[in-house]
Amino acid sequence: MGEFEEFAEALFGQLSVEINEEKEIMQLAINAREDIARKVEFKELEEIANEIFPDFKDKVQDFLGVKVADDLQLKFPELEDLKRLKGDKVFADPESKEFVKKLFNAVAKEDLKIIAELMKENTAKYLVYSTYAIQYISKITTTYGDYLDSVIYLNKFILSRYPQIILHKQGEPYESRFENVNSGYLGAVKMTVLEELIHSAQGNLHQINKNAAMEVNRINEELA
Repeated sequence: MGEFEEFAEALFGQLSVEINEEKEIMQLAINAREDIARKVEFKELEEIANEIFPDFKDKVQDFLGVKVADDLQLKFPELEDLKRLKGDKVFADPESKEFVKKLFNAVAKEDLKIIAELMKENTAKYLVYSTYAIQYISKITTTYGDYLDSVIYLNKFILSRYPQIILHKQGEPYESRFENVNSGYLGAVKMTVLEELIHSAQGNLHQINKNAAMEVNRINEELA
């Protein structure tokens, strides 16, 4: 194994706890879905979010006194797409943006070969942006929502699985325990939509922070 491949393995070594947790969540959700099927049923995440979105949008506008963008959308990414999205959130200049996109895509696919090739291609960029991959991706299982470029992203990987897993862990009878778990599920979706609507209304501040972060990352590339 070459030096670059070893560094690629080291990257996944730092993410091993998160990757194992993601796999465990997937398996727990499969088991839960099979066991509670035909006994109780949770509403789809998309249905809940789209139902509350217009009303919550109006409430945020009234409360903040700031107009929320008319073209604001909701999207519901699964795990791989969430990891790619985290790459889009890295504030890189145009010259580095494509590198970041490739890096996060390779991490999402757990592709050691591509990661090693990217490090060989530009070690300085890799050293700067692999830290973002570790930092951002390690938070996926604890982050319910995100906002970027007029789109609110709801973490379907977590939000659509946790209610089933929680109910399954509580055990039978599912019917009598459903209402309490479902209430928590609905509350989590509502709070996430509300939080990201507020983030979306802070567009000017976001752009200022973005420009500053891009400049810091450019300097870090030169120093690496």
